Amino acid sequence: MSDIKAGLVSVTFRSKTREQTANLAADAGLSEIQWGGDIHVPHGDRNAARDARELCARYGIGTYGYGSYYRCEGDFEPAAAAADALGAECIRIWAGTKGSGDASADERAAIVKSARLAADTAAAHGMSVSFEFHPNTLTDTAESALRLLDEIERPNVYTHWQPNQFRDFDYNLDALKKVADRVDIVHVFAWEGERRLPLAAHTDAWRRYFDILSAHGAGYAFLEFLPAETRDDLLRDADTLRALIEKM
Repeated sequence: MSDIKAGLVSVTFRSKTREQTANLAADAGLSEIQWGGDIHVPHGDRNAARDARELCARYGIGTYGYGSYYRCEGDFEPAAAAADALGAECIRIWAGTKGSGDASADERAAIVKSARLAADTAAAHGMSVSFEFHPNTLTDTAESALRLLDEIERPNVYTHWQPNQFRDFDYNLDALKKVADRVDIVHVFAWEGERRLPLAAHTDAWRRYFDILSAHGAGYAFLEFLPAETRDDLLRDADTLRALIEKM
């Protein structure tokens, strides 16, 4: 059995309160929540972060990751403060607002500089940072993501990973193979373009992904964005996710 822990990205339930979200995760048998920095635990809001931490303790849920929306510009400290109050070990950040093919050399250099400062700030709090692996950022491809991590030159910087729903399985598998040893958190969903499907529809693909992730030591798999924001959808996909992990 794999050591990967199954969890939930809180933005999956943006319309729910923190307590409702924690309760749903517990009902689904999930062991972690990555709290979002947009609604549930806003940047700099230590009270919201402490409340989320207390709720997770009550329900027996971990708070390894904080899903900030820091895009490597401006002040990183509010995101770090929220993550610290939450008791998180890792802060998600974003590599700007432009894809790797559109960002200029100066824009890339500015992101690298800001990411280094974020990494140093996180390290002072005993935390790491990890980039969202996402279109329209400098982590839109495996090659650009690896280059970015190397440019930053900090030991506490990683990347998340998720499949690109606009590309085919072979593309995503190749991308994952390239970045797997730098991945800490995986966002799990079954999308085809803008169409959201039950996770079971992509069982074969995720089995292959998890084989690679398990071999390289990724620790967390978080469900993100269900076909519908309902308890039934969460319970169903959580069952699928746990079964995938247990069979590894």
